[in-house]
Amino acid sequence: MNGSIADLFLSVLSSAAMRLPILIAVAVSVVWVLGSPRSQVRTVALWGLGLMAFASLLGMLANAVPQVLIYQGNFDAMRGIGMLMGFVHFGLNLLMALSVVLVVWAMTRSQRDRTPPAAPPSRTSTIAANPDRPGPSGREKIPAMNHGRTPPA
Repeated sequence: MNGSIADLFLSVLSSAAMRLPILIAVAVSVVWVLGSPRSQVRTVALWGLGLMAFASLLGMLANAVPQVLIYQGNFDAMRGIGMLMGFVHFGLNLLMALSVVLVVWAMTRSQRDRTPPAAPPSRTSTIAANPDRPGPSGREKIPAMNHGRTPPA
């Protein structure tokens, strides 16, 4: 054994601290999504956030493996594990990308499903559409809008 347990623990803890902002953001996002009504969009968003948390935790564990091997003094295994760790991190990045796609899909789908409230018709559009209608006082007529063109003679 080349190191102490405290060194290993400190190393793993610092690796976990690097993932903490993502885990906090995922936890806050889950709380927000749980407050929304049950729907397919909510389910997809929760799956995306769950995959994001899962990929982050697996990444933390994957980073701990080389640290444990170094702690044990197993340097031969360290040489052979490089390519395997590359594949593991590639897979974790694919999982993280999938989770981001699911969350963004849910967000855009929820925005598309919202119907904006109907705005009352504006007076100017009604007057411009009916130029022969009496104006606000009821006596004068409002001329038709000609958009900068010279009025007919």
